[in-house]
Amino acid sequence: MSFSREKLKSIPKSTGVYLLKNEKGRSIYIGKAKDLRSRLASYFNEAEDIQRPQIMYLMQEVADVDYFVTRNEREALVLENSLIKQKKPRYNIRLRDDKNYLSLRLDPREIFPRLSLTRRVLKDGAIYYGPFASADALKKSKRLIHKIFPLRDCTDEKFRRHAARPCLNYYMGLCLGPCAGKSGEQGYGDVVDQVRMFLRGEKKQITKLLKSSMQKASDDMRYEDAASYRDQIRLLEKNMDAQMFVTPNTKDKDVVGFYREGQRVEFAILFFRGGSLVDRTTYSFKNAIVEDQEILEEFLSQFYGGNRFVPKEIVVPLKVQSSNDIGEWLSEKQGRKVLVNVPTRGSKLKEVELANRNALEGFQRKYSEELKEVDLLERIKSSLHLSRLPASIECFDISNTQGATAVASMVKFENGAAAKDGYRKFKIKSVEGPNDYASMYEVLSRRLERADQPGWELPDLILIDGGKGQLNIAQQVISELDFLDKVDLASIAKGREEGESDKIYIYGRKNPIMFSKNSEALFLLMRIRDEAHRFAITFHKRLRGKRALISELDGVPGIGAQRKKQLIKHFGSISKIREGTVEEIASVPGFNKKLAEELKKHLSH
Repeated sequence: MSFSREKLKSIPKSTGVYLLKNEKGRSIYIGKAKDLRSRLASYFNEAEDIQRPQIMYLMQEVADVDYFVTRNEREALVLENSLIKQKKPRYNIRLRDDKNYLSLRLDPREIFPRLSLTRRVLKDGAIYYGPFASADALKKSKRLIHKIFPLRDCTDEKFRRHAARPCLNYYMGLCLGPCAGKSGEQGYGDVVDQVRMFLRGEKKQITKLLKSSMQKASDDMRYEDAASYRDQIRLLEKNMDAQMFVTPNTKDKDVVGFYREGQRVEFAILFFRGGSLVDRTTYSFKNAIVEDQEILEEFLSQFYGGNRFVPKEIVVPLKVQSSNDIGEWLSEKQGRKVLVNVPTRGSKLKEVELANRNALEGFQRKYSEELKEVDLLERIKSSLHLSRLPASIECFDISNTQGATAVASMVKFENGAAAKDGYRKFKIKSVEGPNDYASMYEVLSRRLERADQPGWELPDLILIDGGKGQLNIAQQVISELDFLDKVDLASIAKGREEGESDKIYIYGRKNPIMFSKNSEALFLLMRIRDEAHRFAITFHKRLRGKRALISELDGVPGIGAQRKKQLIKHFGSISKIREGTVEEIASVPGFNKKLAEELKKHLSH
């Protein structure tokens, strides 16, 4: 480690963010601290390292330290989160699943509001119910709402189209038909209020209200209306136990569970909405080397970053130093108070214990599945005489049509599962004509030359789609770039005869390695190869389609490469351009009426 302890004295006792770097200058861990000097000094305290073996493991790779000074801990929290996303350090947890979950949206400001699904929670005056990890369950629940309450389910465009006559939903009793004036604002508003009560879990109150309306309709001899209320009551009572929704009030909270074994961490988040547990989700992380509190802080800042829905209360299992800062940061972000609490007794403590049990269950389930994969990978290692367990496998495939628009794909599998953030696509640049060997040489060279860059770390095994010829080319590249002792190599070729199993080749062996016909190890290698082939073909088709589209536009005076791009961007296909009017084409950036008329004339031939 080249970083001298003497340098610690020059580091300020200030709030900030620090970056631990390896000998290549890459950040391998990023953290924040209230006192930078004290925090960094703790990493060099050998007495503490004995109590924290994971820190000893980290410090073996640390060659230098860099840092940023911030004005306060909240600023450090935001900067830390930003740097982790940007630099992707190896030993920080990274939330790969950063998509926003689905929520229901209801805008009461509309004359005739409708329920819609959305992944974005905006400050637009609408009411949001969610989020929910299970999109399928949410969609089923939305269908149930429309079955009980005759709320419109159409888009605004369809709503306008049915001004003269309502759609089929009206005649089926699933909508009041406000589009065609079958319902006024008051009557429709009553249904909207009932839906909001249902979402708040006030089902008994709705039943009471509907029974009162049914009795009044019966007294007024409006028997069809009374029957309609009766049917609503029956459906509601049948689904009285359905606990699935939310209201944005003080009862909304997320409860975070935590479980750890060594460097493996499992989080479980329970979503409580309207006082009911409505959904849950789990996340797994490896290479977690710092203290539990720091890992929890990282997770919270990443999970609630972006546009994800944030409830009014987040209940966590561990006391974190920056809980107040996280709460203030989220409060400022949401424009309302957000509390981060650690319960010590009562119902919230029981909820945390439930979340922790879910985290443990998730850990055990995933770990047992991983053990099966490790056994499978051990069999591959043994059968192929590999120098290491192929936990990470990259597979390459070349795709071309008689040499035209040649491309290559690289897919990545980790522990037997596709790691799609590691997929890569290549356009062949230096090869003319159909030459798979030269194309493979180019692609492997380009990939391995980037091995020291973030996101391009070497796999344990490189798998080539092809026979001994492609394997020899790959071996040549690996040898020239001095990676022979750093990565294993194999190729997979389809059997030539019908019913013949695929063949696996390794360098230095004349005959292929034979697996039994029903070998799970062979099936995994075939699945990886098939995925690389699919990915390459998809990319190739897209490029061919784009090329064909551009060629259709050749020969039109005044329309060059830039204007072609604008047309493709605007219309998407030749058929759509043909269908477009002169005025629509003229509205495309860079076009005018004269050019549009010339293009229409050209495409009409």
